[in-house]
Amino acid sequence: MSNVIPLNARAYLAPKYWPMWLAFGLLRLMTMLPIRWTQAIGAGLGLLVYRLVPSRRRVARINIRQAYPDYSEEQIRALNIASFKSLGISVFETALAWWADREYMRSICEVEGKQHLDDALTRGKGVVLLTGHFTTLEIGAMLVGLQTQLNGVYKKAHNPMFNAFMAHYRSTYGEELIENKNVRALIRGLRKGRATWFAPDQDFAEQDIVFTPFLGGIASTLTATARMAEMTGAKVVPFYPVRLDRGQGYRLVILPALKDFPSNDIEKDSARINKAIEDMVYANPEQYGWVHKRFKYRPPGEPPIY
Repeated sequence: MSNVIPLNARAYLAPKYWPMWLAFGLLRLMTMLPIRWTQAIGAGLGLLVYRLVPSRRRVARINIRQAYPDYSEEQIRALNIASFKSLGISVFETALAWWADREYMRSICEVEGKQHLDDALTRGKGVVLLTGHFTTLEIGAMLVGLQTQLNGVYKKAHNPMFNAFMAHYRSTYGEELIENKNVRALIRGLRKGRATWFAPDQDFAEQDIVFTPFLGGIASTLTATARMAEMTGAKVVPFYPVRLDRGQGYRLVILPALKDFPSNDIEKDSARINKAIEDMVYANPEQYGWVHKRFKYRPPGEPPIY
């Protein structure tokens, strides 16, 4: 953790930041409660958001209907509600990731398939730890950082105070925190033999993309994963975090590295990345972030779906 980003809290003492100070204070206090309590409170918060924010409820419903075309309206609604409850819980899991005792968190996390990560790392060419935007994203990044030397990737937040706190605490999860557009730093970390956390399942319009299948639709897909693997020889190892029921902790599921990857076909490789993330989503749909407008950027001539 030699590259922890400093936090200058005094820069955010102006009155406009007071509500965020209050929110952070309450969240830090919540980390003192048993996890089963914060999960219950978070589920209630998520249900409230589901009822009060119809625009995001609609986005999630469209995404779920596309991913599960055989689902009835009742099944779609049930998964939608479950995902919002999971989203609410994630607020308090962010507090755990930032402020909870690391050894305690290690003690409540079981790891399935760690040999796949270890085997890939022994080659000395780095590993792209491929995951999706699950609601357990924040705590999952912290937990995987307890397993290996980790470089993280992040996107700057619009709120400067939140961004400062986020960057500081995320930088404590591993070796280096890298902004998502800093490709050189990503490549440099892989060439040092490190694992690099990477979640490319977002909607992109102004980067190097191709359109490939994903969750029942066609999504703009970054080519960066395949290109990083090609440039460095790094293995791509999918993983996803799972929140266990009734406050029992977490499980990291680490899958075998993608075989014969990359190829010389960038569209085929990008489709394989989407398929790997898609398989993880279908294995744990209640904890995926369905509220994101993943299919907002459309192929030429295709009508909008939202």
